[in-house]
Amino acid sequence: MTAFSSCVLRPLEWAGLLSETRQERDGKQVHHVFKTPLWRGALKLANDEMLQPVPFL
Repeated sequence: MTAFSSCVLRPLEWAGLLSETRQERDGKQVHHVFKTPLWRGALKLANDEMLQPVPFL
């Protein structure tokens, strides 16, 4: 998971394509990763319609 986060998620976040929220719940770190509006404007992928967009935080 660390390699995936460092090599995939972080660069996409730096590019503005993803946004990550971090919370502590029951003593554990909880991370949620969301596509930003830039993702939908810049990329068109075949599986984009599988999930409904959520409002960007």
